[in-house]
Parts: sequence; C-alpha cells; structure tokens
Amino acid sequence: MKKNYAKFIVSAAVAVASVFGAQAEEVVVLQENFDKLEALTDEGVHKYGKNPWTGADAEGVSYQPNYSGIQTDGNVDDLNGWSSRTTYLYACQGFVRISKTNYAGDLLSPKFSALNEPTDVKLSWQGIGYTSNVSLNEDGSYKSGGVHDYQYYLVAVLGAGEIDGAKLVDAKYLDENKGAMDVKAYAVNIPTDCFITMDTLQAWSFEGTKNEITIKGATAETQVVFFSTIPAVKTTAYATDAMPIATDAPHGTNNKVNRVVIDNIKVSYEKEVTGVNDINAAKEVKARKVMENGQIYIIAGDKKYNVMGAEVK
Repeated sequence: MKKNYAKFIVSAAVAVASVFGAQAEEVVVLQENFDKLEALTDEGVHKYGKNPWTGADAEGVSYQPNYSGIQTDGNVDDLNGWSSRTTYLYACQGFVRISKTNYAGDLLSPKFSALNEPTDVKLSWQGIGYTSNVSLNEDGSYKSGGVHDYQYYLVAVLGAGEIDGAKLVDAKYLDENKGAMDVKAYAVNIPTDCFITMDTLQAWSFEGTKNEITIKGATAETQVVFFSTIPAVKTTAYATDAMPIATDAPHGTNNKVNRVVIDNIKVSYEKEVTGVNDINAAKEVKARKVMENGQIYIIAGDKKYNVMGAEVK
C-alpha cells in the first residue's frame, strides 16, 4: 500500500515544532559536590579531614574546621557560597557535616540566582547519619556502642517557594539576625542502614541516602537549608507522631544528637525544547522529503529528521 508522504511534507512546514520535537532538557540551577574541599595545601596535604568524626586523619589533618573557623582561616571560598547560621557546619574532604554532639548545625544554600522567573524545581541530595563505634568485651561479646543519632533532620525553603507533595512539620530556624524563625520543614528520615560509624563512609553507595523533593514557585531569591532537629536551636519536639524515634536501631537511638553528613546537592528543572523554538518561525521553514540508502528523511531548514520526528545528525 502506497503511503501518502506528500501529505506529511505539506504539514511538516506548519507543524515542525510539534512533530520534530518536544523534548525535556535539564536546566541546572545549583549543583554542589563540595569538590573544592578536596584541596591540598602547598605541602601537598589535604586541607580538610577525610573522616567527619575523628580528631585527626592518618596524614595528620586535624579535626575539621567549622564554619566559624573556615571564615577566619582564609578558606571560606572553598564552601562555594554555602554557609551556616549556627556555625556548626564542618568541612571535610568532598562533603560537609552539620551538628556537633548536642549542638545543632545547619547548611544554608546560596540563592537560586540563575532563575529568571518563578519556577518549579527539583532538589536532590544525599544525607547520612552517625552511629557510635561498637566496643566488644575480650570474649567477643557486645560491650557498648552501635547507638545511632536521631534519624530525622529537616529541610526548609527560605524566601519564595514551597515544598510540594510532602507532609511538613512546624519547626524553628534562625533568621539573618540569629533570632528564632518559624518555618515549615520536610522531615527527612535516615534509614537505619544508612548510618555510618566514625571509621567508614561506605553508606554513600546506599540508595536510602538519596533524597528528592519538589519546590514550587522558586525564584532568584530562594534558598534551601538543611538543619538539625536537636534542642540547641529549639527546632522541634522529639518523638512526635510525624517523627517517631527509631525502634530498629541495633543498639538504640540517641535522640539528643543529630549529626548528618551531606553531599551531592542539585537544584534543577526540566525545560521543554523543540527543533524550532517559535511555531510562527516554523511556518517559514521549507520541508522536503529525501531518500537516502532506502530510508526516507525530512529536510526542514538545515536539519534532517526521520519520519518519526527525531533529528538525524
């Protein structure tokens, strides 16, 4: 049966934008892997500790500087504009940690300055919790340790925009003058198998460390903050219906400590792109059919497409 390609060619000049192509293209607004924290000193030694919990690394790097320290030692630019209102933000090799024992911490993003208009964006990141080292008796029986920190931390939007499709809790954060500020926050639950001891970071490979939420109506003034639930910032009460204490931790949960390691943060949205940006312009594009090596193609302007509308390079 003969196919009516002529009809396709006639319509192609008018409908090239829809036929040839609506595709989604990811636009990255903000992305942070904290690669600058991998920096070496002039002597070839890492500036920051490899492990987020111990006092010093094997190569002699002392305990990770917190936000107060990194501001005064000339290395604050290594944080790429990320900051802290509590100062309990610690720089490590390629990632950061919030909180110190019973002191609440936070990680505040730069503004989403790449946005030109209110936009729905996707925020993704990884977060890992802390478990104390297990200590054994001489006979190999359990002695102590293995207790993990409180398994929730919070994410909130500052400025324009709101978290969509997630149950939010009432919490308090700090305003620019360090006063208490009411916010609506997303409570992130760290699975029990996504906690690490002070000697290992194998949890980076665990799926449960990966998180994603949608922020509706973000603008160039929007920021996002990751922060602790512990009482030093009086953020929220423990053991609420929304955030019950974990019962499956091997040796229990310390709900007075909320240390979290954070990395691989990205803010992005999908933008629809077509072979021709303006449908009116598409009307001016002449389309013709050609056959090459037994295959039929449509030439529209200076581009070639197959009959399914996919551009052929």
